[in-house]
Amino acid sequence: MRPCVTPPLRIRNAEFGGPKPLFCVPLVAKNLNQLLTQAQVAHRLEPDVVEWRVDSYGELDAESVADAAHQLRLVLDREPIVFTLRISAEGGASPITQDLRAQCIDTVLRSGLIDLVDVELCNGPQFLEPIIATAHGHAARVILSFHDFQATPSNEMLLARIAAMVRQGADIAKIACMPREPGDVLRLLQATLAARQIFPAVPLCTMSMGSLGSLSRVAGFLYGSYMAFAVGQEVSAPGQIPLGEARAMTEALLRYA
Repeated sequence: MRPCVTPPLRIRNAEFGGPKPLFCVPLVAKNLNQLLTQAQVAHRLEPDVVEWRVDSYGELDAESVADAAHQLRLVLDREPIVFTLRISAEGGASPITQDLRAQCIDTVLRSGLIDLVDVELCNGPQFLEPIIATAHGHAARVILSFHDFQATPSNEMLLARIAAMVRQGADIAKIACMPREPGDVLRLLQATLAARQIFPAVPLCTMSMGSLGSLSRVAGFLYGSYMAFAVGQEVSAPGQIPLGEARAMTEALLRYA
């Protein structure tokens, strides 16, 4: 029996931790026109979730980002939106000061236009605690995340990261690592299943990146990972599969696994 969260975390029409795995399409745009065009493509594909990778956006100030979020919501009127202003140390496209990151995140959370915010665990409690409080005060959920684009840490370290996310107040815990050999993919799935058993009430989103890790993006739900990233128009990380193909593979596993 597949490990699920009871009850699942429901955000709009998406159930994080339910029996059906979710697919999230990232928007990686440099300007508003690109953002809205990518959003329209994503909307037609009907993903479960859409992520706006704001670190790729050219106008990184709180007012411009809030205005773009407003126009994005007009296009994505039914999809849960994840707001991600990724730190450069964990794969962000643009360097940005912590003060400006905090301002942009705070402004958009207070607008009520987004449903989830993804923030890296490495920012530390002083940065994270105000964001988590603001998010929860404005009906948004928090994804705390850890990314390693060079390797896959030990299972003990992966579980320690997830435990720290849960202690910090994550609504969803996310891990993304680069495998160096096939055993790393298996270890990530093993760590996912262990975390599912240790933290049964917290939805997980875990993945191995790159072509070697593509299996984890379509089969991770069998081990307790409830959301994977798939390509709409632009990729945001190595190893993402086009949404239609990813769904077809997952649906086959749902029938037979």
